[in-house]
Amino acid sequence: MLEKFSDILLKVQRVFFSTALAAMALILTAHVVMRFVFKDPLVWTDEVVTMMQGVLAFAGIGYCFHKGQHTDLALLYDRVPKQVQWIFDIISNGVMLFCCILMIKVSIEYTIFKDIPLNTIPWMRQSWFYGFIAVGFVLSTGYVVARLVRVFKDIYLTLSGKGKEVAN
Repeated sequence: MLEKFSDILLKVQRVFFSTALAAMALILTAHVVMRFVFKDPLVWTDEVVTMMQGVLAFAGIGYCFHKGQHTDLALLYDRVPKQVQWIFDIISNGVMLFCCILMIKVSIEYTIFKDIPLNTIPWMRQSWFYGFIAVGFVLSTGYVVARLVRVFKDIYLTLSGKGKEVAN
């Protein structure tokens, strides 16, 4: 069930990333065509694409965490016994969980109270983009919880004799 949850999150992120990158490509293509073919550039494209890049960066936090390329210290981690790895996992994932929950709270508050219009499109609000910061941290929280469950499951199975033997 845990793997299915992670797979669903991963599929949602892939669709989101693909859609956002395609939208950015279309916006920039329209900008280039309008600027060089019609000599009438779209003034809003740079600002919107810059905001979208920020969205992708924050949404990518969860993806990096899922792939195990965000907080691991492989240089030390791979050289210690399994029991010490469990301690590292619990501490690092616990800290990440705390930070993710804090960032969800802060980013939602920031999004609600920052009703700033874009400079070039006054009817569009920056908070529409800032909302994705919270989404990125929600996805990260899901992955962190899944990792913590895996660690505790591994500890339980090993200590109860149902899992892999621990090398001393």
